[in-house]
Amino acid sequence: MLSHAHISFADPSATLSPEANPAWWFHRHALCQPDRPALQVNGLLYRYRDLLAHLLPIAQTLQQQDPDPQHPIVALFASRSLTAYAAVLAILYAGKGYAALNPLFPRERNRHILNLTDASLLIADGSCADQLAALLGQCEKSRLVLLPDHPSLPDWCHTLPQHRFLCQAEILASPTLFSEPKEVVQQLAYLLFTSGSTGVPKGIAVPASSLNVFVSNMLHRYRPTCDDRFSQHSDLTFDASVYDQFTCWAAGATLYSIPHSVRFAPASFIRQHALTFWESVPSVVHFMKRMHQLKADSFPSLRWSIFGGERLTQETVHLWQQAAPNATIDNSYGPTESTICITGYIWHPGHSEAECQEGMVPIGLPYPGQQVAILRDGVLHQEEEEVVGELCLSGPQVETYYWRNAAETARRYPLLTDQRGVQQRWYKTGDRVSWQKGIGLLYLDRMDRQLKIRGYRVELSEIEQLLQQLAQTDQVAVIGWSKPGSQVQSIVGFVVGSHCSNAELLSRCSERLPPYMVPNALHTLLELPRNANGKTDLQQLAALLDGEG
Repeated sequence: MLSHAHISFADPSATLSPEANPAWWFHRHALCQPDRPALQVNGLLYRYRDLLAHLLPIAQTLQQQDPDPQHPIVALFASRSLTAYAAVLAILYAGKGYAALNPLFPRERNRHILNLTDASLLIADGSCADQLAALLGQCEKSRLVLLPDHPSLPDWCHTLPQHRFLCQAEILASPTLFSEPKEVVQQLAYLLFTSGSTGVPKGIAVPASSLNVFVSNMLHRYRPTCDDRFSQHSDLTFDASVYDQFTCWAAGATLYSIPHSVRFAPASFIRQHALTFWESVPSVVHFMKRMHQLKADSFPSLRWSIFGGERLTQETVHLWQQAAPNATIDNSYGPTESTICITGYIWHPGHSEAECQEGMVPIGLPYPGQQVAILRDGVLHQEEEEVVGELCLSGPQVETYYWRNAAETARRYPLLTDQRGVQQRWYKTGDRVSWQKGIGLLYLDRMDRQLKIRGYRVELSEIEQLLQQLAQTDQVAVIGWSKPGSQVQSIVGFVVGSHCSNAELLSRCSERLPPYMVPNALHTLLELPRNANGKTDLQQLAALLDGEG
């Protein structure tokens, strides 16, 4: 048991060893400051002791029902509830990793991800209960489902005899035999799935060690205290949610879960709760601008504003600075494979403007202990001027494989040799960057057909493959497009020879894809334009949209 003598809340050096269970970030504050607020969700405020009391019976049940180390993953079907956050911690307390499903995703996508996890345990909160019967109805694998928000089993549970269910009463009936986090099975903290170029979501397994190194870097970078109030803007299926939760609880601070209804118009929420840490994708700023929520000095309480998941423009920074004049802005960068973010650039008014390139804010320098390099013509270059190429990442924050996907692992995690002749495994990001002395990395664009929509990674080829199936034609193209002067990107599709209407195709896409991947519009063409190589001319398609204005 960790004693008070081992804790120093204000000291950023009070970090965990990489091998520790990441739940210890929360647990040590639950021991030493149990009456401080830990979580505000759905208008209710919970202390560290309240959250601990809610999670321990769930953790105990998980440990009793499946202690097998060969089952490292527990699926979580929950959203913005006490049980959602408690379950994240409970799964870790039990020594396992969590894989989140999203109630906003289509049922088929959730079922596909659930099957990919091979999880034999699933936790669901009350908000997802109505979707559970349909989700589990066609699952071949038998699962144990925990329903902590249900005092007794709902009637629909009896229609699914292939699964077992435990309600709140049964979970609470188990005596809690342990009171601290267990050793993490297979060192796995969480498993997230991103869009895949083959049409199959890619699973990124993040070990506890990588998460602990990341949180330690955040404590050193931002120096949060137990008096801070963090926003929780992202869904659990987006890795920014991991940053929000674990950085907050590592500091003994309070996490404020932003309701879905105000996620893109959160001005009143920020002011009401006097938030001090804000984290989101940059496009939120532009949504707020459209709704006239960025008046001067609107958010005086904010002292840090962290943006990531999309390109950050100088215009966005200036808009936010006016509304949050006391906040320091950090442009963070990192694919899910690098444990949330791995580089950052802190904005300095009056100085940073000159360091932007074509209005884009640099993504900066790697965090301590992490490595970045630029791959050009098969050679890795580190901290060299005038070199443009693909950004490669290495270090303790960087994952080394995709979940049960050897082919994709081999493609994206090759052994590369640097200019010193040292060979090691690097992650190839697919991002084209350059290096500038004293500034660090400048993001230029993607080297493939991947883009970011509201921070989520989208493989356009995945959408194309689905449209080809639905429209029963190979003549399909999908592009990312923004109106001139707009930072909010859209997905637009083009179809030739379909027997379905565009409205029908969009409706069927919405049944198979999460909302951020559904095309904003479809256009019917007589033929797709071709370039000199006979390939679809994507630039000409974009020009057609530009001509429409």
